[in-house]
Amino acid sequence: MDSDCWNSCWGALQIIYSQMNKYFYQPLKPFKINQLFGENKACVSIDGKNTYITCDGLNPPLGFRSLYGSKGHLGLDLAAWQGQEVYCIQRGKVYQIDTQIRSGLDVRIETEIDGKKFRHIYEHLLGFQHKVGDTVETGQLIGWADNTGYSSGNHLHLQVEQNIAGEWIPIDPLSLMENMFAKDILSINNSLKYIKEQIALISDRLADWLRR
Repeated sequence: MDSDCWNSCWGALQIIYSQMNKYFYQPLKPFKINQLFGENKACVSIDGKNTYITCDGLNPPLGFRSLYGSKGHLGLDLAAWQGQEVYCIQRGKVYQIDTQIRSGLDVRIETEIDGKKFRHIYEHLLGFQHKVGDTVETGQLIGWADNTGYSSGNHLHLQVEQNIAGEWIPIDPLSLMENMFAKDILSINNSLKYIKEQIALISDRLADWLRR
């Protein structure tokens, strides 16, 4: 095998492998990132007034501290308008819904794929569609974006964690995310389900006809 063929084949295999390991879909449309995973560009005042500014979190100005600490931002901040619909990025079960000072109203879903356990967390919501214990399908409505908790404007904070050796570790959602809108996946899955049901119905009728 010559080097050009090897390089092109290896590149194709890398693309296929990367796509096989992308488990999640985009929760909003349009999908616009305001802050990436690991960035440290937000500070909060230490005077108790909770004034938020854009800053270098590793070298905050006098009177401020990093909002995220030394680890930086643990998710993606996605642009959203107040009340914009937020959709589930992968099928899973709601394990917690609460309101916290930092994250505001949030919905937390746990998913297991290929033996790997993940949690996807949707923060700063206006309201939610489900209750604890519900199974939510990929692309189903989670809730509506807002500005609750520590937030300087309407947006969605999306956080993904993976269970590694019994500990939940935040990971970059983009590294596991397909470039497809979750709601579109729901439509595709519903269409496939309908096709399978029709094929099964036709098969049953054909079997009945052959038995006559």
